[in-house]
Amino acid sequence: MTAPPPWSAVRALFDQALPLDTAARDVLFASHAGEPALVAEVRSLLAHHEAETGGVLSGSALAPLAAGERSEAGPADRAGADGADGADGDLRAGQRVGPWRVVSLLGRGGMGEVWLAERDDGAFKGQAAIKVLKRGMDSAAVLARFASEQQALARLAHPHIARLFDAGRTEGGLPYFVMESVRGRPIDQACAARTLRERLVLFLQLSDAVAHAHRNLLVHRDLKPSNVMVDDEGRVKLLDFGIAKALDPSGAGVPNALGDAAASHTLTGERPFTPHYASPEQVRGEPVTTATDIYSLGVLLYVMLTGQRPYGRRAQSPLEAARSVLEEEPSRPSSLALPAAGWMQTRRQLEGDLDNILLKALEKAPVRRYASVDAMASDVQAYLNGYPVSARQASALYLFGKFVARHRWAMLTGGVGASGLATALAATVLQGRAAAALGVATLAVALAIALVQARRAAHARDEAAHARDHARGQLERVKRITGDLVFRYGDTVTLLPGGLKAQESLLRETVAALEPALAEAPDDMELAGTMASVQGRLAEILGNTMLAAPERAADARAAVARALELAERAWPERRADWRFASWHVRVLIVQSQLLRAERRLADAAAALQKAAERAEAALALQHGAEGRIYLAVGRANAHLNRAQLFDHANLPSLGEPERALHEYELAERALRAVLDGKDELAEFDRNAPPGDASCESYLVHQVGTIIGGRALIHLSQEDLAAARREIEQALPLRQQNLEREPRNVAWRDGLMSEANTCALILLRQGEFAAALTAANLAWQTAEALARDEGTGSRWAGAAVRALLAAQRGPALVKQGQAELGLEVLELGLRHWQALCAMGPAPGGDTDEHARMNAQRRAAWFEVQRAGALHALGRAAEAIASAQAALARLPPSMTADSLVGRDALLTLGEAHMALARWQPGEAASHHAAARAAFDAAAAQRRLGEDHALLRSAAA
Repeated sequence: MTAPPPWSAVRALFDQALPLDTAARDVLFASHAGEPALVAEVRSLLAHHEAETGGVLSGSALAPLAAGERSEAGPADRAGADGADGADGDLRAGQRVGPWRVVSLLGRGGMGEVWLAERDDGAFKGQAAIKVLKRGMDSAAVLARFASEQQALARLAHPHIARLFDAGRTEGGLPYFVMESVRGRPIDQACAARTLRERLVLFLQLSDAVAHAHRNLLVHRDLKPSNVMVDDEGRVKLLDFGIAKALDPSGAGVPNALGDAAASHTLTGERPFTPHYASPEQVRGEPVTTATDIYSLGVLLYVMLTGQRPYGRRAQSPLEAARSVLEEEPSRPSSLALPAAGWMQTRRQLEGDLDNILLKALEKAPVRRYASVDAMASDVQAYLNGYPVSARQASALYLFGKFVARHRWAMLTGGVGASGLATALAATVLQGRAAAALGVATLAVALAIALVQARRAAHARDEAAHARDHARGQLERVKRITGDLVFRYGDTVTLLPGGLKAQESLLRETVAALEPALAEAPDDMELAGTMASVQGRLAEILGNTMLAAPERAADARAAVARALELAERAWPERRADWRFASWHVRVLIVQSQLLRAERRLADAAAALQKAAERAEAALALQHGAEGRIYLAVGRANAHLNRAQLFDHANLPSLGEPERALHEYELAERALRAVLDGKDELAEFDRNAPPGDASCESYLVHQVGTIIGGRALIHLSQEDLAAARREIEQALPLRQQNLEREPRNVAWRDGLMSEANTCALILLRQGEFAAALTAANLAWQTAEALARDEGTGSRWAGAAVRALLAAQRGPALVKQGQAELGLEVLELGLRHWQALCAMGPAPGGDTDEHARMNAQRRAAWFEVQRAGALHALGRAAEAIASAQAALARLPPSMTADSLVGRDALLTLGEAHMALARWQPGEAASHHAAARAAFDAAAAQRRLGEDHALLRSAAA
C-alpha cells in the first residue's frame, strides 16, 4: 500500500491551490504529476473547502429547498435553483428520463444537480429524486462501477435506507442516479427538540440500516448529518448508500467479506468523504472497511448528543478539519461546558456509559473500535435499558450501579405508622439479594478508599498549592461518590427485596468514613449537609415503622439527633440545595414518628409543622422542575403525617378528626397541583434514569394514601358509608400502580393496607364473602412482603399479622371456615397477650396506656375466638373465652380517655355472645351490654353493627 503524503506537503499544496481558479489549479497539479496521492488528497480537501465555505458539500449531497422539506440529498447552494437552466446538467422540467418525468430543480451543488421527478409510465404513481452528475465526473468509469454494484445495492431493502432505483446517462451523456425521494430534516437538526433518549432511538434506527448494509458487504463511507434524514413521523432514512462507492474512482470498497486485502492501491481523484466525519484511515487514504462507518457513526452520535464535534471545533478549513482527525483526541462528551439550556442535566446523563461508548467508537486505531455496528448498537440499547455496556470495565461497583439504576425511583419521604397505611415511599423493586450485597460491599469499599485518599491529601494541602488543589479535588470526589451512590441509588436499594440490610450496611460504612472528613473540614457546609442527609437516610431506615422493627428506635433517635444537628448548622447556607432541603424535611418526619411512638404528640406535631415550613421556605427559592416536585411532595407528606397524628385508628393520636381531615385536604391539594403540572412531570421523567418509575405513579400512590387515611377517619367516626366510598376510590389507585410495577414494595404495602381497611368495613356492613376476599388479599400480600424482606422487616413481625388477623379471622368464621379462622384469631391473640404479659415498664403514663391498649385488643380477640369455638361446637371453651374477655375489661379501662370507647364496645359484644350461649343469664348479660353500648354512644354515635346489637339487647 502506498504511504499517505506528509501533512506538510499537503498543506503547502493546498495553500497554493486554494486561491486559484480551475484552470490554474490543473496547471499546478500537472507539476506534481509524479505525486498522485498528494494531488488526490488536495483535490479532495479543496472540494470540501468549497462545500463548507460556498454552500457546496462533497459527494452526492445537495441543498435543502425549503424549511422542513428536504430531497433525499443534503445541503447545497440555492443559487440558480429557481432557474430552468443548469450550468452543469442538461435536464429540464418536463423532460423524460427513463420511466420518470422531470418536475422541478431541487438543488445544485459541487457534484451536479438534484431534480424532483414523477413516475410517468403508468406502472404506478410516485416521486423520486434524480441526481445528475456534472461533466468531468469520469462518467464511463462511474457507470461501469455502478453496474458492478447494482446487484449488491438491490439487496439493500431496508426501511431506514433510501432506495437507489436506477442509473444511466442523460441525452447529453451525463451520468444520473434515480433515488427514493425523502422529505425531512438532517438528523442533527431533528435532534434539537428531542430528549437524549429519543436521540438514541433515532441513532438505533440509523445503526440498524448501516449494519444491514454491512451484512450485504457494502460500506457507506460518507456518514454525516446531511446524509441521514428524519421525517415528521420520526423515521430515519439513510441516503446515498452505494453512490459514494460508485463515485470512488479507486474502486476501493469492501472486498473479501468487508476486509481490505484487495484495496491496496492509492486513491486518486476526489474521494467521497467529509473531513469532519471521516475516519483517520480515510484521511490517510488507506483502504476502507466497516470500521470506517463505525468511526463516522461515533462522530455522528457525538454531534447528535452534544451538538458539537468531538474535535476540530476551531478548524477553519477542510485541511484543518482533516488534520484534527489524525492529531486530536476526542473530548469526553460529559466534559464539555456548553451554554445550552438543560445541558447540565444532559451532561450528567452522558457521564459514564455514553462517554465510553462514544470514545470506543472514536478510537483512532480501527482494531480498538467496536467490532461491528451491531456491537455498538447493542451498547446503546443496553444503556437505554439500564444494563452494563461492553465499553466500560465490568467492575462489581459498576455492575451494582447498573443493577440499581434499572429500577430506581427516588423515595420522596419517610413512611407513616404501624397501621401499615401506604407511606410516602416509592421504589422499583429489583431481584437478587446476592447482587445487592456484593454491590453494597463494593460501594462501601470504594467510598472508604476515596475518603482515605481525601484525608491523606488534606494533610498535605498546607504544604503546597498543588497539594491543596489535590485535596479539594479528592474531597469533591468523596461528595460526588456519596451523592451518586447513597442518594441517587439509595432509595431503590432501600426497598429492594432484601435491600434494607444492604442499604443500612452501606449507610453505616458511609457515616464511618465521612465523620473523619467532616472533622477535618468542620466549616464545609456542603459536606455537613451531605452528612446530615446520610444520617437522615439511616434514621429513616432505623426509625420508620414501615421499614424496620420498633426495637431499633434508640439507634434511630441517635441518627436523627445527629442529622438535625448538622442540618441546623448547614440550613442557612444550603437551603437552596433542594436535595439537602428535601432530606431535611424527611428527617423531621422521621423525628415526628419517633416522638409519636413515645406519646410526645405535641412535640411530634411541632416537628411536622417545622417540616412543612422548611419545605415551604425552600420552595420559595429558585429550582428546576425536579427540585420543585421533590419539595412540593415533601410539604404534602408533612401535612399527610400531621393528619395521621391528629387522628388515627391504630396509632397514638390527638383525637381531632376534623383537623386531620383538614391536613389531608392540604396534602391532597399539594399533590394534585403537582399532578396537574404535566410539563414538569414530563421533564422530571425525561431526566430520570432509564427504567425509573414515573413520577405520576408515585403521586398516585400518595393520593391513595390520603384517601385511605380519610376512610379510617370516617370509620372511627362510625360513618361506614363514607368510609366505604373512600376505600372504593383508594383501592383502584393501588391496583393501578401494581399493574405497572407488580414488585414495588411501597405499592404492595399500600394495597395490603387498603384491602385490610376494606375488609373491616365490609365485615361491619355484614358483607362477609366480599370481606373475606379483601382480607385474603391483604394477608397474602403481607406474606409475600415478609418473604421478600426477611425476618427483620415489619411484614414478618407479629404486629402486622395481628392487625390483619383481626379482619381475616372473623371473615373466615362467618364464611364457614371456623377452624382456619380460629387459627388466625389465636395468632393475633398471642401477640396481644405477649404484650400484656410484659407488664408496665418504667416510664409512667405512656407505658400504662400501651398496656391497657394491649389488654383491650386481647379482650376483643378473646370475643372473636369465642365465636369461632362456638361455631366448631366447643361451647364450654367458647364461654370460657368470652368470660376471659370480660376479665380483661375492668372499669378503669372503660373509663380511659384513649381506649375506653373501644373497650366498652368489646364489653358489649362479649355480653351479647354470653347472652346467646347462657340463656339462664341472658337478662343480666343484656343489661350489661345495654349499659356498655349506651356509655359508648354517649361519647360518639354507634355504628350500624353496634346499633343492631344494642337493639337486640333491649
